[in-house]
Amino acid sequence: MSNVRPPAGVRQGGASARDAGVTARQAGTGARGTRPAAREPWWEQAASFISFFIYLLILKSFFLPLFIIPTGSMAATLCGAHAVHTCPNCGVEYAIGYVEQWPPGYQPVVQCPNCRWREYGGGRGTLDPRRPQPDGFLATPLRPSAGDRIFVHGWYFDGPVMGLDDLKPQRWDVVVFKVPTDGEQNYIKRLIGLPNEKIELINGDVFKDGRLEPKTADAQRSLWFPYYDHDYPPQQTARSAAYHPRWAPVTPSVGWSDLKTRVLRFDGSQSGRGEIQFVTNPEATTAPGKVEDVYAYNEPAPERALNTVADVRLSAELNLARCAQDGYVELCLSRGEHRFYARLGGDGRIALEHETDAAPRRQLWGEHRLEKPGQPVRLGLCHVDGAVVVEINGQPVIESSRTEYEIAPELARAQAAHPTPPTIRIAAAGVTATLRHVLIERDVYYTSDVRLAGRPGFGVAGDPIQLGPDEYYLLGDNSPNSRDARFAFSRSDRPPVIGPHLTARKDYHPGTVPGDQLIGRAFFVYWPGFLPLTSSGPNVLPDLGRARWIR
Repeated sequence: MSNVRPPAGVRQGGASARDAGVTARQAGTGARGTRPAAREPWWEQAASFISFFIYLLILKSFFLPLFIIPTGSMAATLCGAHAVHTCPNCGVEYAIGYVEQWPPGYQPVVQCPNCRWREYGGGRGTLDPRRPQPDGFLATPLRPSAGDRIFVHGWYFDGPVMGLDDLKPQRWDVVVFKVPTDGEQNYIKRLIGLPNEKIELINGDVFKDGRLEPKTADAQRSLWFPYYDHDYPPQQTARSAAYHPRWAPVTPSVGWSDLKTRVLRFDGSQSGRGEIQFVTNPEATTAPGKVEDVYAYNEPAPERALNTVADVRLSAELNLARCAQDGYVELCLSRGEHRFYARLGGDGRIALEHETDAAPRRQLWGEHRLEKPGQPVRLGLCHVDGAVVVEINGQPVIESSRTEYEIAPELARAQAAHPTPPTIRIAAAGVTATLRHVLIERDVYYTSDVRLAGRPGFGVAGDPIQLGPDEYYLLGDNSPNSRDARFAFSRSDRPPVIGPHLTARKDYHPGTVPGDQLIGRAFFVYWPGFLPLTSSGPNVLPDLGRARWIR
């Protein structure tokens, strides 16, 4: 399921009298601070209360309806019913999808997204050999929390509103709509395809009319998934997944130290180039580390093959000292035969360089100079949506152009057929440096491995979808666990179902959502679940620290 529903006490399209009354009483308290109640007759106060109640009812009905997220198809952007767990092996806190009624005798297996440490929820005598085997057992039961409660712009997407074109549906918006299977349930997904476009998902990316479509900056911030955070190095190897993320030297004894601690150090002001590499194989340090579409929110399924993700971002807070004239620290990424470098020199010059197997001599793609060299700076290098970007303190300063580098559909298909993990390295020479908060993130990977009875999917690799004049294409952020346009919003093992409200339309195409079925854009999480009052007490405290804008 991937639907959204109004909160308890709130009808779809409007608030209950109880909810509106609470809001009205709170607003009335503020009003009495500016107009003493004694000066206003009781009938005027009653009329004001009724008027305000009607205003709130209209506001909730047409402009700001409220919804609860019950499932995890949009995780981790939006959480449905979930539990928050802290990994005992590395200390990362993460959300897990929670089901109130597990089958009798069934307990979930949870997996850390940072180190893949698996824990079994049942007793030590209840292991099932057909399921992923654990590295440990949950010390305490999972504590469920309700799904995120959200505000939605409640006006319909039927054209410009008050002449403002930006209120029309925009690609990468998070949108609530009536699901085509019945026209009754509300679903929430990310808007991927707009009218009259041809959409195809290839190697996890979105291709529009034969060209790779980049995300907006706001959407990309939501769709970077933390993959390995070196602030949380694992204590042990996750034996059940044969996985141990860490930084290992490429050339021994050349400057690097403290690789098992949170702060990496390089002391090579008088030495040559030293490199370290991200690895995940518990035994080997030469093979590049795996980067795959792991979702902590989902229980690991042995039948699902993980996809290799080549779009990654590497970032670290750098502090350079005792730097020789040509000293530097360098972040390195590869994709296929291409290699990219973001080099920070002691003089504050930052360069983006590129080379290939066929042309190993580096080419300069752009440069930037820091205003205040010598101060700590967060340097980032990312490859995403066919672009290479260098970031300083989270802001892009250098970006490749499509004339220099572009991924065509044919190349994306070849890379999907023969996936290779990106090589992720950090190099330095002629400098003494410390690196803090070293982080690897991966981009969302839209899967194409759909299984529909007797027919292919919609918009997936090899089966593009052509949208009509008023049709939209929507996907969930939690791609392996989302009933969305790829399956025509049905279960993956069944043919698509079309509700009676659409069967009469001769021009309706499965896999699309007509414009008049869009309800509005989700824009704010106003109540993101509850926290426990005590270690053993109920969840009663609002988790307001996670209230946030929806990007």
